[in-house]
Amino acid sequence: MGCNCGAKRQKRVYVLSYEDGSGRRSSEHTSKTDAVIADVRNGGGGVIRPVDR
Repeated sequence: MGCNCGAKRQKRVYVLSYEDGSGRRSSEHTSKTDAVIADVRNGGGGVIRPVDR
């Protein structure tokens, strides 16, 4: 087992995407709450998923 001392810290972002063919753009947000708010502003129906970068 290593100490993991040289590992990069991953940053989690929340990706909001629309898979309904509406042409709305995907966007990245720093919190799930921000992604939910953006989805509501865009009319709802988006998919929010966490991504580690």
